[in-house]
Amino acid sequence: MYLFEMINAVFLRYGMIVMIDKTEKNRLLRLRAKMNKKRPQFKRENYFRLKRIQTSWRRPKGIDSKMRHQLRGKRKNVQTGYRGPKEVRGLHPSGKEIVSIYNPQDLDNVNNETQIGQIGSSVGSRKRINILNKADDLNIHIINPQVRRIEAFDDDLSLEVDDEFELLDEDLDLVEDEDLNLVEDEEMELND
Repeated sequence: MYLFEMINAVFLRYGMIVMIDKTEKNRLLRLRAKMNKKRPQFKRENYFRLKRIQTSWRRPKGIDSKMRHQLRGKRKNVQTGYRGPKEVRGLHPSGKEIVSIYNPQDLDNVNNETQIGQIGSSVGSRKRINILNKADDLNIHIINPQVRRIEAFDDDLSLEVDDEFELLDEDLDLVEDEDLNLVEDEEMELND
């Protein structure tokens, strides 16, 4: 067992797959989280001066740019030294690889022990529900299971929601009638 862990801890270079043991991977994930807290927010130079300039990062290119000259007190530039550890780059905080899913058939290629699913942003509500149902059957974790439209659910759930709204409307009508009666009583007292 110990020999296997030592073999996994050795980094294989020159285009081969890098294998690390779980303790090393957890250490690198913790290190990445600590680095993310210290990393500055990289924003575009002078984004706060003009409304038309967005905050998204652009390299400063001006001849007199204080940010390009990296003067003290100015914003930091994007540099390779701010990157996280290479072995855990692009992984979910749980340590699993993120796989994009666009239809229920994509779930057949997902390994639930080493991979985690993320539904694509262009997937609609009906297909999203099909993906979630199949993921439950295959025991695959989805990191964005939100459904945008309530109409996409089956008829039973939509009827329950409609009944709740009807009850709320009836309660509101009763409150409005009571308020009207109180207002009329106050007006009569003021007139007397």
